[in-house]
Amino acid sequence: MIITKTRKEVIAVKQEDHAAFAGFLLERWSDHGFKHDPRREVIIRATELHDNGWREFDAAPRLDSKTGLPVDFRKITPEETSEIWMRGSQRFAVEEPYLALLITHHAYALHEHAHNRAGVWNDFFVTLARQRAFLRDSLGLTHNDIEHGYSYLRMADWFSLKYFTEPKLGATRPAQYAGYKLVREDDSFLFRPYPFIEHGIRYQIPVYVLNKKGYKSEAELQEDLQEPEMREIILNPLGL
Repeated sequence: MIITKTRKEVIAVKQEDHAAFAGFLLERWSDHGFKHDPRREVIIRATELHDNGWREFDAAPRLDSKTGLPVDFRKITPEETSEIWMRGSQRFAVEEPYLALLITHHAYALHEHAHNRAGVWNDFFVTLARQRAFLRDSLGLTHNDIEHGYSYLRMADWFSLKYFTEPKLGATRPAQYAGYKLVREDDSFLFRPYPFIEHGIRYQIPVYVLNKKGYKSEAELQEDLQEPEMREIILNPLGL
C-alpha cells in the first residue's frame, strides 16, 4: 500500500488502484505518437496491471511495528518483494507474454539500482533476468523493443506515484520528468506541456482513510479497509 500522511489525515491507496490510474493516464495520452503505436493497447493494459502481484499483499497488509499503520510499499522485506513481483510477472506469462515481459522488466528496473545482488536479491535478479530473456526471445524482440514499450509504463507509473506520495508535489518548484513539469494542487494534477486528449479530465480513485494513531491489530485495521472513499483527480494544464 501507498501510505500518505498529511496534517489532516492518513490515507492508504492500494497498489493496484495506483496502477489503474497510471493506465488511465496512458489511455488518454496524446504525445509521442502513442495513439499510433501498434502495441498501444497492451502497453496500457500492462500499465494498468503492473502491480497485480500486490493484490494478495494489500488485501491483508501487515502492520508496521513502528507506526501501527499498514506497512508502506517502500518498507517491505526482500522476501516480500520477491514474492510479490514473481507472482505478478508470472501471472500472465503464458497467455499474455508481452504484458508479462513489461512487468518483469519493470520489476528488474525498479530494484537494480537500489539493491546489491547478495542473498535473496541474487535469486530475485537471476530469476527475473532469465524470465525476461525467455519472454523476449519467444516474442522475437530486442532489448530496445522492450525499452520502447516500457518507457510509457515507467513514465505513467512515475506520474501516478508522485501524485499519491507527495500531496504538496511542486509546491516549491514543479517536479520534472521526460520534459514535463508537474504540480499537484489539492485534487488537481497539472502538467506542462499538457499531454492529454482534453482538459479537465476527471478520475475517481478509491482511498482508505486510516486512524492517525495506528492500529493494535490487523483485524482492527481490516475494519477500515472494507469500504473505500472515492476521491476525484482532475487533469489540467499547468499555467506559465
